[in-house]
Amino acid sequence: MRTPSALLLACLLALPAFAADGAKPAPKADAKPAVRKPLAEQPLRMTKDIAAFEAQDKANPPPRHALLLSGASSLRMWKNVDEALKPYPVINRGFGGSYTTEVLGYMDRITLPYHPRVVVFHCGGNDVNAGDPAEAPLGRIREYVKRLRKDNPDTAVVFMATTRAPSRQAKWPELDKFNTGLAAYCKEESNVWFVDINPALNQSSGEGKEGHYLKDNLHPSELGYQEIAKVLKPAVDTAWKATEKAFKR
Repeated sequence: MRTPSALLLACLLALPAFAADGAKPAPKADAKPAVRKPLAEQPLRMTKDIAAFEAQDKANPPPRHALLLSGASSLRMWKNVDEALKPYPVINRGFGGSYTTEVLGYMDRITLPYHPRVVVFHCGGNDVNAGDPAEAPLGRIREYVKRLRKDNPDTAVVFMATTRAPSRQAKWPELDKFNTGLAAYCKEESNVWFVDINPALNQSSGEGKEGHYLKDNLHPSELGYQEIAKVLKPAVDTAWKATEKAFKR
């Protein structure tokens, strides 16, 4: 039988081995943090979404020369957009939480086949939020318009500003830079319009208006979409009218 002193000694001797078993190995002194790849070097993620659109198009072919919504989830989640933008025939191809790399990467499948008369484009904020500088999505937007107009020279484009959503306050400076660059681009390109939807959703201080965002403080609520439609619809009307002669041939 062990004495109390012997038991205490045995326990003390066991402690280092126990601690060593449970401890995590110390990081190497020369270990470097992982380097984030720019979005342009990352793979496209939305294959299933795009395949679903293609199946939908095959089952029920959409009209040519319609009003195409192209971009990310704030378009995808706009459930009554057909009503909000009537009388125009609407094709909504907002998908996932997409980046401009993906809208550009999939445009051969869910943009160009429709030969749209007017495109409403809303994407770029996710790029900035993921770490790309504003210049990166702006460059991809230029490429999008260039590719769109190669076979559709008369198509008009209405760009919606990215939102200064409350949940992305840390990114507001870079989002503002993106919106400023997008507005400048729209002034230099023909048949292109810029619509700043932020006053429809946010107070002058920058904070979101009460009830205009969902609980995620990122996507517009039903009320938010109503307010967006008020500033977007006039620009769509102007773009549609501007293309009337070209699409009546």
